[in-house]
Amino acid sequence: MNRKLVYGLTFAVLIFGIILGVLLVYKKPPALPGTPGTPPENCPATALVYVYLNDQQKSAADTVTSNLKLALQQYGLNILNVPVCSIPATSLSQKLRVYPALLFKGNISALSLFVVGEIDGYKVLNPGVSAYMASQAGLEPVLTYTAELYIVKGTAPFSDIRENESNIKYIVGQLSLSNITSIQQVSVNSLGINLTRLPAIVLKSNYNLSSGYQYVVSLGKNYYTFREDVVGQVLQYLGVQTYEILAPPNPDLLRKGVKMGDSDNLLFILEDYHCPYCAMLINSTGNMLYNYAKTGKLQVVFVDLIIHSEVVPMHAIAKCAYNQSKDGYAYFNVSQELYHLYISGTTTTMADANKTVAKYFGKNILDKCAPLLNSYQSDIQAFSRNLMQQGFTGTPTLIFWSNKTHKGLIVEGCLDIKLCITEQQFSQIFSWLQG
Repeated sequence: MNRKLVYGLTFAVLIFGIILGVLLVYKKPPALPGTPGTPPENCPATALVYVYLNDQQKSAADTVTSNLKLALQQYGLNILNVPVCSIPATSLSQKLRVYPALLFKGNISALSLFVVGEIDGYKVLNPGVSAYMASQAGLEPVLTYTAELYIVKGTAPFSDIRENESNIKYIVGQLSLSNITSIQQVSVNSLGINLTRLPAIVLKSNYNLSSGYQYVVSLGKNYYTFREDVVGQVLQYLGVQTYEILAPPNPDLLRKGVKMGDSDNLLFILEDYHCPYCAMLINSTGNMLYNYAKTGKLQVVFVDLIIHSEVVPMHAIAKCAYNQSKDGYAYFNVSQELYHLYISGTTTTMADANKTVAKYFGKNILDKCAPLLNSYQSDIQAFSRNLMQQGFTGTPTLIFWSNKTHKGLIVEGCLDIKLCITEQQFSQIFSWLQG
């Protein structure tokens, strides 16, 4: 596990101002030994403050703070001329979550976005920023908050965590900014908390793990987990591509999607016409999906998730043609033919989409859709952004759900390197869904 990669997401999101931290107003961690609350006299009234725990961290102060200044400058936040003050951790009245830690004193507006609390007159920056900048300087951040880790297992096929216990502790610890002291596998009902997917990563701690760190949320009773829109990425770090969902998918997927067939068993396919793995999926399993839909075993719902911007007009013309006719099978034929061209080496264009839509829907529908394309494109782009904010960031993503058994699972990416998903794998998932 590359710790720079782990912390990079934290820093990138914070830089763009998407998420603000929350104030450190809950459980206060115990004080470190030493003289509390006495800042060094040589700190200027306005300064970037670097807090170190040991000599190795102390010697990296210039590197860490310089890297922070340069990183901020790339996003138009200029603190190059702000002086730097280094202080030992023992000079503060309370220990911080991460060391080395980045704080500041005075008024530095460029850093206000990252403030999550205050200690002894210093403003504390989000610990994710401190951890990331430390890792960029070659330091292993010291995490002071401790937590017990519970892995709540499900029953869905292909959903096992494939990392060993040592790696699980390390990965979850780095992502949650907590020191994992133990790990235990438990059943879904044993903790008495509400979960949304399995396997679930649950942390128990006397520290408030969600305070000042936006990726961790409280479940109550001192239990914590990762925020809903990032938990899928956490599971991927642990080698999990398939996970069980405990509640129905967002109804907007059905409302916005293209429906083929009618059944209590649903499969949502989040797709992009220039996604090679989507092409692989439809090329290998398309006829099977078509037959499942025709025989009432499955309703397949195609959902636009745009990764490659050049395909937006192609998705728009196909979606418009479907809305004009409500013929999901014709839509599937359009998609299958475009994917076949793509997987055969053709970089498909709008000309290919127009030709294929005319072939399966007729020229009259193609002509009706021409003046509507701009509206459809805007709608598809907006909905794709919404899906990404929910944590769906890759294609293909397969979302299975049964309205009869109230069971579901999500497959992110492919289970097979050549076919994306084999018929045997699909049958295993489908049998579990109905069981």
